[in-house]
Amino acid sequence: IPFSPLLDQALPDAVQGLLLGGGYPELYAARLCANDAMRADIRQKIADGLPFLAECGGFLYLKETLDNHPMVGALSGSAFAARQKPHFGYVELTAQTDTVFGPVGTKLRGHEFHYYDTTENGSAFLAQKPFRDTSWMCMQAGKNYAAGFAHLYFYSNPKAAEAFLHCCRRFREETR
Repeated sequence: IPFSPLLDQALPDAVQGLLLGGGYPELYAARLCANDAMRADIRQKIADGLPFLAECGGFLYLKETLDNHPMVGALSGSAFAARQKPHFGYVELTAQTDTVFGPVGTKLRGHEFHYYDTTENGSAFLAQKPFRDTSWMCMQAGKNYAAGFAHLYFYSNPKAAEAFLHCCRRFREETR
């Protein structure tokens, strides 16, 4: 169900889960900040248990601030322009805790490409570069959400996508 965090005042009523993909929210930070109604609606629905996935730009939008502009505030931390690309390229993510994608040890692949960083990137997953001895902790995640810089490749683990959809279905049934 499409919606615009720039133009709409609230999420559509039928939403049972939220996917905030990548993009460049820093280019629209002032306009995103100005839409108080949408930011408040998303913050409240997430507080009420709405399952969500947020990748890269969506992750920044859910933070408390982006370049000192107030954002949704559903996730702790502030986003800021980094002096250099913090991480770039393909990664394999391994869950360090139970998340919306499955139990500890669940693996997903993805890629990172961003010029921003945050004061709180999370520690729910270990990201490892393929064929290199490079790794770092990343993503904020829990039983009904996952958010971080990685753009996820669900074909690497379709069961992770299914787990998210099951979470959305449970939310729908609980809120009827």
